[in-house]
Amino acid sequence: MRECSRRGWSSAVNHGARLGAMLILLALPAQAQQPDYSQRGVPAEASAENGVIARDRALASARRIAWGRIAGDNAARSLSDGQLEALVESIVIEEERTGPTRYTGVVTVNFRRSGSQAVLSGVDPATALAPRNTATVATIEAVARYGGMTEWMEIRRRLAAAPEVARIDVVAIAMDRARLRIALRAQPPAAAEALATGGILLVPQSGAPQVGAPDAWRVGLGAARS
Repeated sequence: MRECSRRGWSSAVNHGARLGAMLILLALPAQAQQPDYSQRGVPAEASAENGVIARDRALASARRIAWGRIAGDNAARSLSDGQLEALVESIVIEEERTGPTRYTGVVTVNFRRSGSQAVLSGVDPATALAPRNTATVATIEAVARYGGMTEWMEIRRRLAAAPEVARIDVVAIAMDRARLRIALRAQPPAAAEALATGGILLVPQSGAPQVGAPDAWRVGLGAARS
């Protein structure tokens, strides 16, 4: 009889402990699931008058699709292409097929955590990206020459990541060259010196560049300097 009583008491204690643990767990606030800032398997598809433009448009579409996965389609539509590009740390090509007028691929889009978190929390994108949008000191036009789309995308990536560059506009583009309008946060000679440390060459086309002259500067890849 005593053994039965002890077993009954032990069972009741264990049941009470389990019930108490369940109540404690229910009382704890649910931890918000953190978004995945690396979106994999994102489709990138577009057609255009040439393959370089098609690739640019396809990657712009991929950035928007990837952000839509994190923030929702409505939020993705509210951001401009430039704002989305500023939120992206890098794009990794998983698969790609190129043609004369079409690009099809699958990519991984890696977003910048700090800026993305600010935008997701409701901060206005212009405010969230303010450190990357400080005052423009000078604007130049430059011609970028490249041997293929991979080199072109690397030029774009390095320019976009450079603190000295406030904005990049593609004025015209072809299979082997692009004309860019680049807004700088420093005077061109000082900006060129700083850009060289990040592996970007910004040099006059010939002789001393004239202010506002088209094709006055040439931009391309170089070895990063320490």
